[in-house]
Amino acid sequence: MKVPMDKRITPELRQAFAEVAKTDKKALAEIITEYVDPVWLTLDIAKNFMNTREMQFGDILVKRFRGKYAVQQIVPGQITLSQQVSIKDKAMSYTLDILSAKAGYNTLEMEHGGPQFTPETVRSDIGNALQERLTMRLWNALANVWTSANASALTITGAGSSNWISGSTALTASALDAAIDHVNYWSGSVKAIVGTETALAPLSEFGQYKLVAPITTYSSGIPMSINNNDALTMQNVSPYGPNPQPVESYRGVNNIVRVKQIFDDTEYPPLPLLPDNFVLVIGENIGEFITYGDAQVKEYIDNEPTPPYWNYESWIQFGMMLWNAKGLVKIEMTNPTLP
Repeated sequence: MKVPMDKRITPELRQAFAEVAKTDKKALAEIITEYVDPVWLTLDIAKNFMNTREMQFGDILVKRFRGKYAVQQIVPGQITLSQQVSIKDKAMSYTLDILSAKAGYNTLEMEHGGPQFTPETVRSDIGNALQERLTMRLWNALANVWTSANASALTITGAGSSNWISGSTALTASALDAAIDHVNYWSGSVKAIVGTETALAPLSEFGQYKLVAPITTYSSGIPMSINNNDALTMQNVSPYGPNPQPVESYRGVNNIVRVKQIFDDTEYPPLPLLPDNFVLVIGENIGEFITYGDAQVKEYIDNEPTPPYWNYESWIQFGMMLWNAKGLVKIEMTNPTLP
């Protein structure tokens, strides 16, 4: 039986549990209950999406963009026209939102309900839930900048591809190549390729090789390595496995963010919470995600009910600004077949 990962269980207690297990299985089952901790997304992942920073209360929530002065062609002896010195920039302001997470429990059950109901555990879970929702808000916001409705209307005339690319049932090399080229042009370089492991699973194959014309008459071509490795070094490993992944670099992009699917284990079968039907190719310096001040907390006991009720709440202000939407491409696919 798996030992609960509770730091308060000392080696001496574990030894005592082991002695009980030798003589009384039923008693051991009553003593030990296994709790499955949820897997959380954290703001560390968000840093791969775009620039993030924490602003303090009192900071001016404005982003300024300086303009350029005109340059003239002159001839010798010319009295050059001057421009009136003025502020030649534009300013954009952040719009802030607030997220909150709150939990409460009566003190009687909290004192006797086991390690998953201790204040320390609840505080940790509340903080993790708040970070996860912040990350999901950022991811969903970027995923909804470009849609089939607006991308065709806003695509620059003459551009080879749009900021919204309709893919096939799975990610393809042609769609990803077009997205990378588009982002490189409009933002200078690609900051990250982001998607769930399922959405990026095909990269494990086409990201390792490409077919080139053979010397012989074989019509299918021969595979040549393109993953910064020598030929004939393809790795037949699962795209869902732990690192190292078969593809860590693709066409000069070294930041490939494969987000592990997270599940709501209270449902049966477990309910996947992250969308598998798109991949984002994000350029450098296309925008910024901020938190305004630290996460605030309040903790109190309401003594009116009997037994008293313990309450804990945490909230945080945040905002996002996107000043170069052309540097973001969404490759949308139909929902892939789950493994």
